[in-house]
Amino acid sequence: MRARRALPGMALVVLFFTTSAASAQVSIPKLTDEVTSDFKYIVNNTAMDAEDVATAPLHIASPDSPIFSPKFYLVLAGAGALWGGSYALDQTMRSQLRSMSSSDASLLQDVSYASVSASTALLYGWGLYTNDSRAREDAITAGMGAGIASLLDLGIKPAFGRLRPYQSSSHTAFFAGGQSFVSGDVTPMFALAAGVSDYFDNQWYVAVPVFSLALLDGFGRMGFDAHWFSDVVGAALLGAGTTELLLWMHRRHAVETNRWRVFTATSPTGTLASGMPTGLGVSYSW
Repeated sequence: MRARRALPGMALVVLFFTTSAASAQVSIPKLTDEVTSDFKYIVNNTAMDAEDVATAPLHIASPDSPIFSPKFYLVLAGAGALWGGSYALDQTMRSQLRSMSSSDASLLQDVSYASVSASTALLYGWGLYTNDSRAREDAITAGMGAGIASLLDLGIKPAFGRLRPYQSSSHTAFFAGGQSFVSGDVTPMFALAAGVSDYFDNQWYVAVPVFSLALLDGFGRMGFDAHWFSDVVGAALLGAGTTELLLWMHRRHAVETNRWRVFTATSPTGTLASGMPTGLGVSYSW
């Protein structure tokens, strides 16, 4: 809980300094344009995400549907194997971590929340500093992924009803009214980490540290005997998977100029040869 209280403050402090540095390099009007563009990015993609989810069953048999891609089944099999392996290690991992002191468990969570949140804030600040829209959009999408995955977790917990380790010594205690599967603390950490890693094309020298830092939160939760290892891995898959899905969807949205948008989309020059804005949408004056 202490880590949760520290998270907003840490993120705001980091974002303040990175934004201040950006302001020193970029004129205020330019900085305002970037922030306004990011706001439009959030609004437009949120609307299109909702449309995509609602209409997904109508496109399941289309030629570009994921069900016709071998990669989809490889990823699904890999995720299943990873979770299955973590389930087999539940008792072993619990025996190693349950004796951790509460101060050490809290420290692991504090380090995880502060470092992963700061990394995401720094990525957004770097995008402002260098006018790198991809950096800002990856950070924003990671935040969206963290929020959506956390909401999904609220439904997953009662659906599976798994008892926490301190409630039952059996890791098979599903559908028993519990709240253990999956970890609501770990889920947003992996969602944020996925966005940071994606900006660097998931290179190992970024992916390994940032996902390891996210995993520390899971070890902290296990130190409190509040989760099984498979709860942590399930949360990691949910968080990272949600962000990766949103990143894929948002990149498709960027090239689908015929989609409905709340704010009008423009070309790099701002208009077509005809002088009309590109894309479809509604522009509001405010």
